[in-house]
Amino acid sequence: MINNFAKNGFIIAKSLIDKHFILDINENLKKNFDNKLKHLNLNIPNEIYESMKLLHKADIEAYKKTVGSLWRKMSVFNLTHHIKLQHYVKKNFNWTDIALPGGQVVHIQANCLKVPNGYFGVSAHQDFPSIQGSLDGLVIWIPLVDIDFNRFPLEVIPGSHKQGILPSIKNKTATWEIDPNYYKEDDFIPLECKVGDVVLMSYFTIHRSSQNGDDRLRIACSTRYDNPNEKSFIERGYPSAYIRTVNREQMHDIKFN
Repeated sequence: MINNFAKNGFIIAKSLIDKHFILDINENLKKNFDNKLKHLNLNIPNEIYESMKLLHKADIEAYKKTVGSLWRKMSVFNLTHHIKLQHYVKKNFNWTDIALPGGQVVHIQANCLKVPNGYFGVSAHQDFPSIQGSLDGLVIWIPLVDIDFNRFPLEVIPGSHKQGILPSIKNKTATWEIDPNYYKEDDFIPLECKVGDVVLMSYFTIHRSSQNGDDRLRIACSTRYDNPNEKSFIERGYPSAYIRTVNREQMHDIKFN
């Protein structure tokens, strides 16, 4: 396993997390959409995808805020920091400790859930510039549905982590996007994953969201792990590109009953 990771810059840990644990998380995420639908006096569908589509159609701003709230749910935190995942990293990568450089991310792609002037997946990039933590840090990417080649799979370039930090496009909207001169389209491979699988990837591996998808929902979540014992991380004083801020101005929007 570790040899494959060293060679390719990623691995898929098959059936690492109990499938039913993840299916329960989908139901938990659905509650956020259903709560907003109730607030709008709309009927509640049976499936999360239907709830998302209904809110998207009824109130796009409410949909955007609801999607933006999902990463803060305890269920998402518990999944991305599952004890089996922690043990897997410590055992197979020989880590004795784990640091968390930032929060979680919930990734959603579906053709009928596109947001006007919003992004639709992420283009080719490396995670290290947005984290700047340990050099052996790991991206943890977990599908919440079975993902095949036509369900917006994660695409990676095997071995690209060996090139270090690659130049990015210099513009105002995507300063993190890798310069296309440093990779070939044919180098990307899509990753098929089942519910329960976990993708572990180097911070330096080039990856992106596929644009190949049908009418199904692709939903996944991710986080990052730093290794507090990595030499460079220690020398640099355990840095992180993430910052914590508090927006006190939003209090004026609260209505007290």
